[in-house]
Amino acid sequence: MLEEILFGQLTMPGEAVRVILAFIMVGIAAYYDLFNKKNIPDQILYSMLAISFLVNLFFFQAELFWFSLAIAAFFSAIGYLFYRIGQLGGADVFVLASVMLLLPLHPTFVGMTFNIPFVFSVIIFSGVVFALYVLGFYSFKLMETEAKPNLLYALMVIPYALFAYIYINSFIFSPVYFAFISILLIASIFFLMFKESLNKLLAEELPVSQLEPEDVLALEIMNKDMIARYKIPRMVSRDDIDRLKK
Repeated sequence: MLEEILFGQLTMPGEAVRVILAFIMVGIAAYYDLFNKKNIPDQILYSMLAISFLVNLFFFQAELFWFSLAIAAFFSAIGYLFYRIGQLGGADVFVLASVMLLLPLHPTFVGMTFNIPFVFSVIIFSGVVFALYVLGFYSFKLMETEAKPNLLYALMVIPYALFAYIYINSFIFSPVYFAFISILLIASIFFLMFKESLNKLLAEELPVSQLEPEDVLALEIMNKDMIARYKIPRMVSRDDIDRLKK
């Protein structure tokens, strides 16, 4: 079944409806993320997930239905792990799961040769955009500080140069893919070199009374004895906040 989906001529029934709903859901999530202190109400998140599931039922196609559920479950599990370690918001997991249920494959107008799961393109393109943002915005921010790079990570430029030489001279060379890979690798090197300075730059000192559930704490720059004494987690829950207030 998997081979038929990936290499067959399978298309998503109700494709236009799926794409429109995906845009609406992401737009709503972005609105609350920007204008509601990055807090998307649970009712909206549950509604998105329910609507996406019902759309799959309404435009039922056996192979695509189970494939979308498998893709959504697999990547949601990975997203949940990133959420638990404070690297991804809980709302992001719900939004991504909803989009994966609506669009398990690329829409036909994209013209993909194979039916690669749509979430792959979401991860790649969002990663590239975020990498460009980090390189552009935080480069100027770090210039205003006394940031000291860890030059050991600069040695990663050597394997990157080797990769670039081999890839450029290979028969599968693509300037678009090469640009994407280069941006992601260079941004990763930049982040590792200035990780400590970026953590300090992004962190904000707040009293416990202003903490909110799912806030992520910069444990790397906090007092280690205090973290151990009060068992402070990276991502705080309501119980953690109440305990720390006492």
